[in-house]
Amino acid sequence: MTEAELFEFDLNGVIVYRDLISPDDVRRMNAIIDEDLKRLGKEDTFSFGFIDLDPCFLELMAHPRTLSIMRQMIGDWMRYDHAYGLQMDTGTVERGLARPNLHGGPRTDHGEHQYQWFDGKMHNGLIVAIYALEDIHPGDGGFICVPGSHKANRYFLPPVDSHLVVNPSFRAGDMLIFTEALIHGTTTWMSKKNRRRALLYKYSPGHSTWASLDHLEALRAKATTDLQRDLLRPPCVGGKTPLNFPSA
Repeated sequence: MTEAELFEFDLNGVIVYRDLISPDDVRRMNAIIDEDLKRLGKEDTFSFGFIDLDPCFLELMAHPRTLSIMRQMIGDWMRYDHAYGLQMDTGTVERGLARPNLHGGPRTDHGEHQYQWFDGKMHNGLIVAIYALEDIHPGDGGFICVPGSHKANRYFLPPVDSHLVVNPSFRAGDMLIFTEALIHGTTTWMSKKNRRRALLYKYSPGHSTWASLDHLEALRAKATTDLQRDLLRPPCVGGKTPLNFPSA
């Protein structure tokens, strides 16, 4: 991360990086997901699994640029925690999203939602990387957050229509990263021209986990590189072997 990017993330708790996935890979990933959802008869689902559908999704888990950013946010001893996809269109509010919501915030969920600077270094709990597979225009809806709330000293969830709440826009292939210490959520999808489809990868410090570990063994069996296998290690406090980070 550059000094400007560090400042932006420290200030807001959220940052967007452009063009992490090529247009060809975006098309390929969408086609794989479309085929799987059609097979399952869940084309209009709100949330879906994808990480084990094709090797390209494990490759994205270990994307060099993403890992170089996560290294500064989490540290050398970090791990993949879990992933899922989200999609929305103008009917999603009836199917899967009962109402717009905000949640999270600093020190919620037993402190795993944390953000701190200590001795010149950033420390985070759970971090989320959202990759857009469809463009998200201003006012479309979907991801919302309260910038700066990761450093708040009081817990308060404002109404979704508050001036404190923003709805970032980003394009297919872009990546938005935020700390779970940020107050964030999802609001109604308003666009009648396009849908929302995004892949969410979540990373943790190496000593902690948010999700059940049951899925890790099966994923490790599908990993094709040592780096992928290292990211899929279970959490532990001792034996903090750093990742062999690739050059970004």
